[in-house]
Amino acid sequence: MIRLTLQDGAQRHLLVLDRLPARIGRSTGCEVRLPPDPTISRVHAVITAGEQGLRISDADSRNGTFVNGERIAGSVSFTVTDRVRIGPFMLAIEGDDQAETVEAAGSDDARLRIETGLSSREIEVLALVAAGCTDQQVAQRLVLSVKTVRSHLDRIRDKTGCRRRPELTRFAFEHGVA
Repeated sequence: MIRLTLQDGAQRHLLVLDRLPARIGRSTGCEVRLPPDPTISRVHAVITAGEQGLRISDADSRNGTFVNGERIAGSVSFTVTDRVRIGPFMLAIEGDDQAETVEAAGSDDARLRIETGLSSREIEVLALVAAGCTDQQVAQRLVLSVKTVRSHLDRIRDKTGCRRRPELTRFAFEHGVA
């Protein structure tokens, strides 16, 4: 039996898989059925058993499946330290030793990337936003264009489900980014 957590914005749901392969999507035939969302395909991704544990693959979805912030092609291993983003939803394996595994992942940056599903640059942008910086100030401090900062903010909003700066700031503080 495999336990997964599904994060939908601020809400977390526990899912239990009795058998593999398990399809993830918005179709009623999927073992992990996600709420209707235009960014989710009918069958978006599939979890299978591999030689060394679980694997996840994108099922030719239109918007892609992301593991730890990176879009996947083909099948990749899926462990307790990984965060899978499908549209606005974050999926993770729920384990008793999850905290120890995250601790073993190494640096604070690695821990933050695993816990939030954000890239290192997105974490830098989020930290500055949480510190009260404007888009222009973030761009100056990170030597980026304002357009690039806004692009990072769009991806952060998609990954976290937080739309406004106060929500992003709260998310940053809750996850130890700020």
